[in-house]
Amino acid sequence: MDLFKKSVIVGVSVTPEVGLEVAQIDFATQTVLKYGVRPLEYDINRREIADMDIFKESLQDLFIDLQIPKGANIILNIPTVSFKVNDFPAALDEEQITNALDEELAENPFFKESEPGISAVQLPNSTIQFNKIAYIAAQKNVLVEIAMLIKDLGYKLYAVDESINSVLRALIIKERVNAEPNVSWVMLIVESFCCRVVPMNGRNFVDAYEEKISIGAVLGDAENYSTVINAVTPLLKNLPSKYLCVVSKTNIISAEVLASKLTYSAPIIHQEANSFSKEAFMEVGPEVDEALAATISLDIIGTALYKDFEALTTVNFNLFNKTLGDIYLQEQPPELHLAGRTIVLSNQNLLVALIIVALVVLIPSIAGYIYLATNISILNNEKEKLEREIADIEKFLKENNAISTSMFDEGFEIKMGLTHNKNIYSYYTIVGTEIPKKLWLTHLKLSDKTTIEGQADNLESVYAFFRSVKDYNPDSQIKLQKLGLASSAKIQTLDENAEFDTDSILTSLNADFYEFRISDEPEVSKNDLKKDDNNADSGALPDIEDIK
Repeated sequence: MDLFKKSVIVGVSVTPEVGLEVAQIDFATQTVLKYGVRPLEYDINRREIADMDIFKESLQDLFIDLQIPKGANIILNIPTVSFKVNDFPAALDEEQITNALDEELAENPFFKESEPGISAVQLPNSTIQFNKIAYIAAQKNVLVEIAMLIKDLGYKLYAVDESINSVLRALIIKERVNAEPNVSWVMLIVESFCCRVVPMNGRNFVDAYEEKISIGAVLGDAENYSTVINAVTPLLKNLPSKYLCVVSKTNIISAEVLASKLTYSAPIIHQEANSFSKEAFMEVGPEVDEALAATISLDIIGTALYKDFEALTTVNFNLFNKTLGDIYLQEQPPELHLAGRTIVLSNQNLLVALIIVALVVLIPSIAGYIYLATNISILNNEKEKLEREIADIEKFLKENNAISTSMFDEGFEIKMGLTHNKNIYSYYTIVGTEIPKKLWLTHLKLSDKTTIEGQADNLESVYAFFRSVKDYNPDSQIKLQKLGLASSAKIQTLDENAEFDTDSILTSLNADFYEFRISDEPEVSKNDLKKDDNNADSGALPDIEDIK
Protein backbone atom coordinates (compact mmCIF):
# COMPACT_ATOMS: atom_id res chain seq x y z
CA MET A 1 0.00 0.00 0.00
CA ASP A 2 1.18 3.56 -0.72
CA LEU A 3 0.48 4.53 2.87
CA PHE A 4 3.37 2.36 4.04
CA LYS A 5 5.86 3.70 1.52
CA LYS A 6 8.17 6.52 2.50
CA SER A 7 7.04 9.62 0.63
CA VAL A 8 9.43 10.98 -2.00
CA ILE A 9 10.49 14.60 -1.41
CA VAL A 10 11.70 16.53 -4.45
CA GLY A 11 13.03 20.08 -4.55
CA VAL A 12 12.22 22.44 -7.42
CA SER A 13 13.94 25.81 -7.64
CA VAL A 14 13.55 28.78 -9.95
CA THR A 15 17.13 30.11 -9.76
CA PRO A 16 18.03 33.17 -11.85
CA GLU A 17 21.35 32.83 -13.72
CA VAL A 18 21.08 29.00 -13.32
CA GLY A 19 17.61 28.04 -14.56
CA LEU A 20 14.95 25.60 -13.41
CA GLU A 21 16.50 23.02 -11.07
CA VAL A 22 15.10 19.73 -9.77
CA ALA A 23 16.90 17.65 -7.13
CA GLN A 24 16.40 14.79 -4.72
CA ILE A 25 18.83 14.76 -1.78
CA ASP A 26 19.48 12.25 0.98
CA PHE A 27 19.66 14.21 4.24
CA ALA A 28 21.42 11.47 6.24
CA THR A 29 24.39 11.17 3.87
CA GLN A 30 24.09 14.72 2.48
CA THR A 31 24.31 13.40 -1.06
CA VAL A 32 22.55 14.69 -4.15
CA LEU A 33 20.87 11.55 -5.50
CA LYS A 34 19.24 13.11 -8.56
CA TYR A 35 19.73 16.47 -10.27
CA GLY A 36 18.60 18.11 -13.46
CA VAL A 37 18.53 21.67 -14.81
CA ARG A 38 16.84 23.44 -17.72
CA PRO A 39 17.18 27.05 -18.92
CA LEU A 40 14.37 29.28 -17.66
CA GLU A 41 13.92 33.02 -18.07
CA TYR A 42 12.98 34.99 -14.98
CA ASP A 43 11.60 38.57 -15.11
CA ILE A 44 13.56 40.44 -12.46
CA ASN A 45 11.52 43.61 -12.87
CA ARG A 46 8.21 41.87 -12.25
CA ARG A 47 9.65 39.18 -9.94
CA GLU A 48 7.82 36.51 -11.92
CA ILE A 49 8.55 33.54 -14.17
CA ALA A 50 8.64 35.02 -17.65
CA ASP A 51 6.75 32.19 -19.42
CA MET A 52 4.64 29.79 -17.35
CA ASP A 53 4.10 27.41 -20.30
CA ILE A 54 7.85 26.93 -20.69
CA PHE A 55 8.09 26.44 -16.94
CA LYS A 56 5.51 23.65 -17.06
CA GLU A 57 7.08 21.98 -20.09
CA SER A 58 10.59 22.14 -18.62
CA LEU A 59 9.42 20.85 -15.24
CA GLN A 60 7.61 17.91 -16.83
CA ASP A 61 10.71 17.02 -18.87
CA LEU A 62 12.89 17.08 -15.74
CA PHE A 63 10.47 14.86 -13.82
CA ILE A 64 10.51 12.35 -16.67
CA ASP A 65 14.30 12.45 -17.13
CA LEU A 66 14.93 11.98 -13.40
CA GLN A 67 12.18 9.35 -13.08
CA ILE A 68 10.37 11.22 -10.31
CA PRO A 69 7.34 9.07 -9.41
CA LYS A 70 3.84 10.47 -9.66
CA GLY A 71 2.44 11.59 -6.33
CA ALA A 72 5.83 12.76 -5.00
CA ASN A 73 5.81 15.76 -2.65
CA ILE A 74 7.17 18.90 -4.31
CA ILE A 75 8.86 21.74 -2.44
CA LEU A 76 9.19 24.86 -4.57
CA ASN A 77 11.71 27.66 -4.18
CA ILE A 78 11.16 30.99 -5.94
CA PRO A 79 13.34 34.11 -5.96
CA THR A 80 12.70 36.39 -3.02
CA VAL A 81 9.93 38.85 -3.83
CA SER A 82 9.52 40.37 -0.39
CA PHE A 83 11.22 39.56 2.91
CA LYS A 84 10.95 41.65 6.04
CA VAL A 85 11.27 41.55 9.83
CA ASN A 86 9.00 43.86 11.86
CA ASP A 87 8.01 44.40 15.47
CA PHE A 88 4.29 44.39 16.32
CA PRO A 89 2.71 45.21 19.68
CA ALA A 90 2.25 42.03 21.72
CA ALA A 91 -1.42 42.94 22.25
CA LEU A 92 -2.26 42.33 18.57
CA ASP A 93 -3.83 38.98 17.73
CA GLU A 94 -3.15 36.92 14.58
CA GLU A 95 -5.90 38.55 12.52
CA GLN A 96 -4.74 42.05 13.44
CA ILE A 97 -1.17 41.22 12.48
CA THR A 98 -2.37 39.80 9.14
CA ASN A 99 -4.29 43.03 8.44
CA ALA A 100 -1.22 45.08 9.31
CA LEU A 101 0.91 43.04 6.90
CA ASP A 102 -1.66 43.45 4.12
CA GLU A 103 -1.60 47.23 4.58
CA GLU A 104 2.19 47.29 4.51
CA LEU A 105 2.43 45.14 1.38
CA ALA A 106 -0.17 47.23 -0.39
CA GLU A 107 2.56 49.86 -0.84
CA ASN A 108 4.89 47.34 -2.46
CA PRO A 109 4.96 47.80 -6.29
CA PHE A 110 4.97 44.05 -6.89
CA PHE A 111 1.50 43.75 -5.34
CA LYS A 112 -0.22 46.59 -7.16
CA GLU A 113 -1.86 44.20 -9.62
CA SER A 114 -2.01 41.05 -7.51
CA GLU A 115 -2.77 40.57 -3.85
CA PRO A 116 -0.01 38.87 -1.85
CA GLY A 117 0.25 35.38 -0.53
CA ILE A 118 1.93 35.73 2.86
CA SER A 119 3.79 33.42 5.24
CA ALA A 120 4.58 34.97 8.62
CA VAL A 121 6.43 33.48 11.61
CA GLN A 122 6.78 34.84 15.13
CA LEU A 123 10.46 34.74 16.04
CA PRO A 124 11.70 33.33 19.38
CA ASN A 125 13.58 36.55 20.10
CA SER A 126 10.32 38.50 20.68
CA THR A 127 9.91 40.57 23.84
CA ILE A 128 7.10 41.15 26.33
CA GLN A 129 6.13 44.39 24.63
CA PHE A 130 6.68 43.39 21.02
CA ASN A 131 6.30 40.30 18.88
CA LYS A 132 9.04 40.09 16.29
CA ILE A 133 7.48 38.85 13.05
CA ALA A 134 9.41 37.70 9.99
CA TYR A 135 7.44 37.24 6.81
CA ILE A 136 7.79 36.54 3.11
CA ALA A 137 5.29 37.36 0.36
CA ALA A 138 4.74 36.60 -3.33
CA GLN A 139 2.02 37.26 -5.89
CA LYS A 140 -1.01 35.13 -5.06
CA ASN A 141 -2.02 34.60 -8.70
CA VAL A 142 1.46 33.26 -9.52
CA LEU A 143 1.43 30.88 -6.56
CA VAL A 144 -2.05 29.58 -7.47
CA GLU A 145 -1.03 29.03 -11.10
CA ILE A 146 2.07 27.09 -10.06
CA ALA A 147 0.06 25.01 -7.57
CA MET A 148 -2.49 24.08 -10.26
CA LEU A 149 0.28 23.32 -12.74
CA ILE A 150 2.05 20.91 -10.34
CA LYS A 151 -1.27 19.24 -9.54
CA ASP A 152 -2.00 18.78 -13.26
CA LEU A 153 1.36 17.04 -13.67
CA GLY A 154 0.33 14.50 -11.04
CA TYR A 155 2.37 15.72 -8.09
CA LYS A 156 1.62 17.17 -4.63
CA LEU A 157 2.76 20.64 -3.67
CA TYR A 158 4.07 20.43 -0.10
CA ALA A 159 5.58 23.90 0.44
CA VAL A 160 6.67 27.11 -1.29
CA ASP A 161 9.61 29.09 0.09
CA GLU A 162 11.75 32.00 -1.06
CA SER A 163 15.43 32.05 -1.95
CA ILE A 164 16.72 33.85 1.13
CA ASN A 165 15.55 31.02 3.40
CA SER A 166 16.76 28.25 1.07
CA VAL A 167 20.26 29.75 0.93
CA LEU A 168 20.36 30.12 4.72
CA ARG A 169 19.16 26.52 5.15
CA ALA A 170 21.93 25.20 2.89
CA LEU A 171 24.61 27.17 4.76
CA ILE A 172 23.45 25.82 8.13
CA ILE A 173 23.08 22.21 6.99
CA LYS A 174 26.59 22.17 5.51
CA GLU A 175 27.92 24.04 8.58
CA ARG A 176 29.38 26.84 6.48
CA VAL A 177 28.20 29.23 9.18
CA ASN A 178 28.18 29.09 12.97
CA ALA A 179 24.48 29.34 13.79
CA GLU A 180 24.69 28.23 17.40
CA PRO A 181 22.20 29.90 19.80
CA ASN A 182 23.08 33.44 20.87
CA VAL A 183 25.83 33.76 18.25
CA SER A 184 25.32 37.07 16.45
CA TRP A 185 26.38 37.19 12.82
CA VAL A 186 25.43 38.93 9.59
CA MET A 187 24.53 37.37 6.24
CA LEU A 188 25.16 39.42 3.09
CA ILE A 189 23.57 38.02 -0.08
CA VAL A 190 24.52 39.72 -3.35
CA GLU A 191 22.17 39.25 -6.34
CA SER A 192 22.24 40.88 -9.76
CA PHE A 193 19.64 43.48 -8.78
CA CYS A 194 20.01 43.95 -5.02
CA CYS A 195 22.02 43.29 -1.88
CA ARG A 196 20.33 41.80 1.19
CA VAL A 197 21.84 42.39 4.61
CA VAL A 198 20.32 40.14 7.29
CA PRO A 199 21.48 40.35 10.93
CA MET A 200 21.12 36.95 12.65
CA ASN A 201 21.07 35.58 16.18
CA GLY A 202 21.86 31.89 15.82
CA ARG A 203 19.18 30.65 13.40
CA ASN A 204 16.77 33.49 14.11
CA PHE A 205 16.34 36.64 12.06
CA VAL A 206 16.95 39.92 13.83
CA ASP A 207 16.26 42.30 10.96
CA ALA A 208 16.40 42.52 7.16
CA TYR A 209 17.61 45.22 4.76
CA GLU A 210 17.45 45.36 0.96
CA GLU A 211 19.57 47.73 -1.12
CA LYS A 212 18.95 47.93 -4.87
CA ILE A 213 22.07 47.97 -7.04
CA SER A 214 22.83 48.34 -10.72
CA ILE A 215 25.64 46.09 -11.88
CA GLY A 216 26.31 44.25 -15.12
CA ALA A 217 28.81 42.69 -17.44
CA VAL A 218 29.04 45.88 -19.49
CA LEU A 219 30.51 47.64 -16.47
CA GLY A 220 34.06 47.05 -15.33
CA ASP A 221 34.87 44.92 -12.27
CA ALA A 222 36.04 47.97 -10.36
CA GLU A 223 32.74 49.73 -10.85
CA ASN A 224 30.66 46.64 -10.04
CA TYR A 225 32.51 45.89 -6.78
CA SER A 226 32.49 49.59 -5.85
CA THR A 227 28.71 49.66 -6.35
CA VAL A 228 28.20 46.75 -3.97
CA ILE A 229 30.64 48.06 -1.34
CA ASN A 230 29.06 51.51 -1.35
CA ALA A 231 25.57 49.96 -0.94
CA VAL A 232 26.35 47.75 2.05
CA THR A 233 29.11 49.53 3.98
CA PRO A 234 26.80 52.06 5.72
CA LEU A 235 24.61 49.19 6.94
CA LEU A 236 27.48 46.97 8.07
CA LYS A 237 29.01 49.78 10.14
CA ASN A 238 25.93 49.78 12.35
CA LEU A 239 25.67 45.96 12.65
CA PRO A 240 28.50 44.66 14.80
CA SER A 241 28.61 40.85 15.16
CA LYS A 242 30.91 37.85 15.59
CA TYR A 243 31.46 37.47 11.86
CA LEU A 244 30.14 38.40 8.41
CA CYS A 245 29.20 35.76 5.80
CA VAL A 246 29.27 36.98 2.17
CA VAL A 247 27.26 34.96 -0.37
CA SER A 248 27.23 35.91 -4.06
CA LYS A 249 24.49 34.51 -6.31
CA THR A 250 25.42 36.62 -9.31
CA ASN A 251 28.04 35.69 -11.89
CA ILE A 252 29.26 39.32 -11.91
CA ILE A 253 30.53 39.46 -8.32
CA SER A 254 32.88 36.95 -6.69
CA ALA A 255 32.15 36.47 -2.99
CA GLU A 256 35.84 35.83 -2.32
CA VAL A 257 36.96 39.02 -4.04
CA LEU A 258 34.20 41.07 -2.42
CA ALA A 259 35.12 39.74 1.04
CA SER A 260 38.72 40.85 0.48
CA LYS A 261 37.58 44.37 -0.43
CA LEU A 262 35.04 44.88 2.37
CA THR A 263 35.92 46.53 5.65
CA TYR A 264 34.20 45.02 8.71
CA SER A 265 34.73 44.96 12.46
CA ALA A 266 34.81 41.12 12.58
CA PRO A 267 36.11 38.22 10.49
CA ILE A 268 34.60 37.78 7.02
CA ILE A 269 33.87 34.39 5.45
CA HIS A 270 32.56 33.87 1.94
CA GLN A 271 30.57 31.35 -0.12
CA GLU A 272 30.31 31.33 -3.90
CA ALA A 273 26.85 30.47 -5.28
CA ASN A 274 27.67 31.30 -8.88
CA SER A 275 30.05 30.52 -11.73
CA PHE A 276 33.02 31.44 -9.51
CA SER A 277 32.49 28.29 -7.49
CA LYS A 278 35.51 26.01 -7.82
CA GLU A 279 33.95 22.90 -6.29
CA ALA A 280 30.59 21.30 -5.63
CA PHE A 281 28.81 22.50 -2.50
CA MET A 282 27.51 18.98 -1.76
CA GLU A 283 28.59 15.50 -2.79
CA VAL A 284 26.70 13.91 -5.67
CA GLY A 285 25.63 10.30 -6.25
CA PRO A 286 26.43 8.10 -9.26
CA GLU A 287 23.23 9.15 -11.08
CA VAL A 288 24.30 12.81 -11.18
CA ASP A 289 26.45 14.07 -14.04
CA GLU A 290 29.80 15.16 -12.55
CA ALA A 291 29.89 18.06 -15.00
CA LEU A 292 26.78 19.49 -13.29
CA ALA A 293 28.04 19.09 -9.71
CA ALA A 294 29.42 22.64 -9.46
CA THR A 295 26.22 24.01 -11.04
CA ILE A 296 23.99 22.81 -8.21
CA SER A 297 22.87 25.96 -6.41
CA LEU A 298 22.44 26.67 -2.70
CA ASP A 299 18.79 27.39 -3.53
CA ILE A 300 17.98 23.86 -4.72
CA ILE A 301 19.99 22.24 -1.91
CA GLY A 302 18.17 24.20 0.77
CA THR A 303 14.86 23.54 -0.99
CA ALA A 304 15.27 19.77 -1.34
CA LEU A 305 16.16 19.54 2.38
CA TYR A 306 13.25 21.74 3.51
CA LYS A 307 11.26 18.93 5.13
CA ASP A 308 14.29 17.43 6.90
CA PHE A 309 15.20 20.85 8.28
CA GLU A 310 11.71 21.55 9.67
CA ALA A 311 12.50 19.73 12.92
CA LEU A 312 15.78 21.63 13.34
CA THR A 313 14.38 25.16 13.46
CA THR A 314 11.43 27.13 14.76
CA VAL A 315 11.38 29.42 11.72
CA ASN A 316 9.65 27.71 8.80
CA PHE A 317 8.05 29.66 5.99
CA ASN A 318 5.50 28.19 3.60
CA LEU A 319 3.62 30.27 1.04
CA PHE A 320 1.39 27.31 0.22
CA ASN A 321 -1.12 28.17 2.93
CA LYS A 322 -4.61 29.53 3.59
CA THR A 323 -3.79 32.90 2.05
CA LEU A 324 -4.13 31.18 -1.35
CA GLY A 325 -7.79 30.45 -0.67
CA ASP A 326 -9.68 27.62 -2.40
CA ILE A 327 -6.74 26.03 -4.20
CA TYR A 328 -5.01 25.39 -0.88
CA LEU A 329 -8.14 24.21 0.93
CA GLN A 330 -8.99 21.76 -1.89
CA GLU A 331 -5.55 20.21 -1.68
CA GLN A 332 -5.54 19.82 2.10
CA PRO A 333 -7.05 16.87 3.98
CA PRO A 334 -10.07 17.59 6.23
CA GLU A 335 -9.51 18.71 9.80
CA LEU A 336 -11.07 17.51 13.02
CA HIS A 337 -11.43 20.01 15.86
CA LEU A 338 -11.36 18.14 19.16
CA ALA A 339 -10.85 19.43 22.70
CA GLY A 340 -9.43 22.71 21.46
CA ARG A 341 -6.99 20.97 19.14
CA THR A 342 -6.99 20.69 15.37
CA ILE A 343 -6.19 17.24 13.96
CA VAL A 344 -5.41 17.02 10.26
CA LEU A 345 -7.04 13.89 8.83
CA SER A 346 -4.26 13.14 6.38
CA ASN A 347 -3.43 9.66 5.13
CA GLN A 348 -0.53 9.50 7.55
CA ASN A 349 -2.65 10.57 10.53
CA LEU A 350 -5.41 8.14 9.58
CA LEU A 351 -2.84 5.37 9.37
CA VAL A 352 -1.51 6.29 12.81
CA ALA A 353 -5.07 6.29 14.18
CA LEU A 354 -5.68 2.89 12.63
CA ILE A 355 -2.53 1.50 14.22
CA ILE A 356 -3.54 2.91 17.61
CA VAL A 357 -6.99 1.32 17.31
CA ALA A 358 -5.32 -1.96 16.40
CA LEU A 359 -3.02 -1.76 19.41
CA VAL A 360 -5.78 -0.82 21.85
CA VAL A 361 -8.64 -2.97 20.55
CA LEU A 362 -7.75 -5.48 17.88
CA ILE A 363 -4.51 -6.87 19.25
CA PRO A 364 -5.93 -7.74 22.73
CA SER A 365 -8.98 -9.25 21.00
CA ILE A 366 -6.81 -11.33 18.67
CA ALA A 367 -4.62 -12.40 21.58
CA GLY A 368 -7.72 -13.48 23.54
CA TYR A 369 -9.04 -15.36 20.54
CA ILE A 370 -5.73 -17.19 20.05
CA TYR A 371 -5.63 -18.07 23.77
CA LEU A 372 -9.19 -19.46 23.71
CA ALA A 373 -8.61 -21.30 20.43
CA THR A 374 -5.49 -22.94 21.85
CA ASN A 375 -7.30 -24.05 25.02
CA ILE A 376 -10.26 -25.34 23.00
CA SER A 377 -7.90 -27.36 20.82
CA ILE A 378 -6.22 -28.89 23.89
CA LEU A 379 -9.59 -29.77 25.43
CA ASN A 380 -10.78 -31.30 22.15
CA ASN A 381 -7.66 -33.48 22.01
CA GLU A 382 -8.22 -34.64 25.59
CA LYS A 383 -11.88 -35.34 24.77
CA GLU A 384 -10.94 -37.45 21.74
CA LYS A 385 -8.40 -39.39 23.83
CA LEU A 386 -11.03 -40.15 26.49
CA GLU A 387 -13.53 -41.17 23.83
CA ARG A 388 -11.00 -43.62 22.35
CA GLU A 389 -10.31 -45.11 25.79
CA ILE A 390 -14.05 -45.47 26.47
CA ALA A 391 -14.51 -47.16 23.07
CA ASP A 392 -11.69 -49.63 23.86
CA ILE A 393 -13.23 -50.45 27.25
CA GLU A 394 -16.68 -50.90 25.74
CA LYS A 395 -15.21 -53.19 23.05
CA PHE A 396 -13.43 -55.28 25.71
CA LEU A 397 -16.59 -55.55 27.81
CA LYS A 398 -18.59 -56.58 24.78
CA GLU A 399 -16.06 -59.26 23.80
CA ASN A 400 -15.92 -60.62 27.37
CA ASN A 401 -19.56 -60.20 28.25
CA ALA A 402 -20.02 -63.96 28.95
CA ILE A 403 -17.11 -64.13 31.38
CA SER A 404 -17.79 -63.82 35.10
CA THR A 405 -15.62 -64.07 38.21
CA SER A 406 -17.39 -67.31 39.18
CA MET A 407 -15.83 -68.95 36.11
CA PHE A 408 -12.29 -68.25 37.27
CA ASP A 409 -10.68 -71.13 39.31
CA GLU A 410 -7.34 -70.15 40.81
CA GLY A 411 -6.38 -73.74 41.62
CA PHE A 412 -7.17 -74.85 38.11
CA GLU A 413 -5.09 -72.07 36.60
CA ILE A 414 -2.11 -73.01 38.82
CA LYS A 415 -2.51 -76.73 37.96
CA MET A 416 -2.60 -75.88 34.25
CA GLY A 417 0.56 -73.79 34.58
CA LEU A 418 2.39 -76.58 36.43
CA THR A 419 1.26 -79.17 33.90
CA HIS A 420 2.35 -77.10 30.94
CA ASN A 421 5.75 -76.35 32.44
CA LYS A 422 6.22 -79.66 34.35
CA ASN A 423 9.29 -80.59 32.35
CA ILE A 424 11.08 -77.30 33.16
CA TYR A 425 10.07 -77.33 36.83
CA SER A 426 11.28 -80.95 37.18
CA TYR A 427 14.72 -80.23 35.77
CA TYR A 428 15.05 -77.12 37.94
CA THR A 429 14.40 -79.40 40.93
CA ILE A 430 17.01 -81.92 39.81
CA VAL A 431 19.61 -79.24 39.27
CA GLY A 432 18.87 -77.83 42.68
CA THR A 433 18.68 -81.08 44.75
CA GLU A 434 19.89 -84.18 42.87
CA ILE A 435 23.47 -83.39 41.87
CA PRO A 436 25.83 -86.09 43.28
CA LYS A 437 29.12 -85.30 44.94
CA LYS A 438 32.13 -84.84 42.70
CA LEU A 439 29.88 -83.84 39.74
CA TRP A 440 29.43 -80.36 38.43
CA LEU A 441 27.48 -78.79 35.60
CA THR A 442 28.98 -76.67 32.82
CA HIS A 443 25.92 -76.07 30.61
CA LEU A 444 22.18 -76.09 31.24
CA LYS A 445 19.40 -75.43 28.70
CA LEU A 446 15.76 -75.80 29.83
CA SER A 447 12.98 -75.07 27.32
CA ASP A 448 11.06 -77.20 24.82
CA LYS A 449 14.28 -79.20 24.54
CA THR A 450 16.64 -79.99 27.41
CA THR A 451 20.41 -80.15 27.39
CA ILE A 452 22.57 -80.70 30.48
CA GLU A 453 26.34 -80.85 30.23
CA GLY A 454 28.83 -81.40 33.01
CA GLN A 455 31.94 -83.09 34.38
CA ALA A 456 32.67 -85.67 37.12
CA ASP A 457 35.65 -87.56 38.49
CA ASN A 458 33.89 -90.96 38.37
CA LEU A 459 31.35 -92.81 36.28
CA GLU A 460 29.07 -93.68 39.19
CA SER A 461 28.20 -90.03 39.80
CA VAL A 462 27.34 -89.52 36.14
CA TYR A 463 25.06 -92.61 35.99
CA ALA A 464 23.40 -91.67 39.27
CA PHE A 465 22.67 -88.16 38.02
CA PHE A 466 21.29 -89.51 34.70
CA ARG A 467 18.96 -91.95 36.55
CA SER A 468 17.62 -89.04 38.67
CA VAL A 469 16.90 -87.04 35.54
CA LYS A 470 15.26 -90.00 33.76
CA ASP A 471 13.17 -90.96 36.81
CA TYR A 472 11.50 -87.53 36.92
CA ASN A 473 10.09 -88.10 33.48
CA PRO A 474 10.40 -91.70 32.27
CA ASP A 475 8.49 -90.90 29.05
CA SER A 476 10.87 -88.22 27.91
CA GLN A 477 13.28 -88.76 25.03
CA ILE A 478 16.21 -87.60 27.11
CA LYS A 479 19.37 -89.65 26.68
CA LEU A 480 22.94 -89.79 27.84
CA GLN A 481 24.32 -88.69 24.52
CA LYS A 482 27.97 -88.22 25.45
CA LEU A 483 30.22 -89.70 28.09
CA GLY A 484 34.00 -89.74 27.85
CA LEU A 485 37.29 -88.92 29.42
CA ALA A 486 38.79 -85.47 29.30
CA SER A 487 42.55 -85.14 28.83
CA SER A 488 44.94 -83.92 31.48
CA ALA A 489 45.74 -81.01 29.19
CA LYS A 490 42.16 -79.91 29.51
CA ILE A 491 42.53 -80.09 33.27
CA GLN A 492 45.47 -77.70 33.03
CA THR A 493 43.50 -75.33 30.80
CA LEU A 494 40.60 -75.24 33.20
CA ASP A 495 42.93 -74.67 36.05
CA GLU A 496 44.43 -71.56 34.42
CA ASN A 497 41.32 -69.85 33.03
CA ALA A 498 38.23 -70.92 34.94
CA GLU A 499 36.57 -68.24 37.01
CA PHE A 500 35.18 -70.75 39.48
CA ASP A 501 37.29 -72.68 42.02
CA THR A 502 38.06 -76.17 40.77
CA ASP A 503 41.64 -76.32 42.01
CA SER A 504 40.83 -78.68 44.85
CA ILE A 505 39.09 -81.10 42.48
CA LEU A 506 41.58 -81.09 39.64
CA THR A 507 44.67 -81.08 41.83
CA SER A 508 43.47 -84.01 43.90
CA LEU A 509 42.69 -86.06 40.80
CA ASN A 510 45.91 -85.42 38.91
CA ALA A 511 44.34 -87.59 36.19
CA ASP A 512 41.69 -87.50 33.48
CA PHE A 513 38.04 -86.76 34.39
CA TYR A 514 34.75 -87.51 32.69
CA GLU A 515 32.58 -85.21 30.51
CA PHE A 516 28.92 -85.87 29.74
CA ARG A 517 25.91 -84.50 27.85
CA ILE A 518 22.32 -85.39 28.73
CA SER A 519 19.82 -84.15 26.15
CA ASP A 520 16.60 -84.87 24.23
CA GLU A 521 17.86 -82.83 21.23
CA PRO A 522 19.08 -84.64 18.11
CA GLU A 523 22.38 -86.33 18.77
CA VAL A 524 25.48 -84.60 17.45
CA SER A 525 27.50 -86.30 14.70
CA LYS A 526 30.95 -87.69 15.12
CA ASN A 527 32.29 -84.70 13.18
CA ASP A 528 30.63 -82.39 15.71
CA LEU A 529 32.19 -84.45 18.50
CA LYS A 530 35.59 -84.09 16.87
CA LYS A 531 34.94 -80.39 16.48
CA ASP A 532 34.03 -80.14 20.15
CA ASP A 533 37.21 -82.03 21.05
CA ASN A 534 39.28 -79.71 18.91
CA ASN A 535 37.67 -76.72 20.58
CA ALA A 536 38.43 -78.28 23.92
CA ASP A 537 42.03 -78.90 22.96
CA SER A 538 42.39 -75.27 21.83
CA GLY A 539 41.78 -74.16 25.37
CA ALA A 540 38.37 -72.50 24.82
CA LEU A 541 35.98 -72.67 27.73
CA PRO A 542 32.46 -74.04 27.13
CA ASP A 543 29.65 -71.43 27.13
CA ILE A 544 27.49 -71.47 30.21
CA GLU A 545 24.07 -70.02 29.18
CA ASP A 546 21.73 -68.34 31.57
CA ILE A 547 19.03 -70.57 32.96
CA LYS A 548 15.85 -69.80 31.01
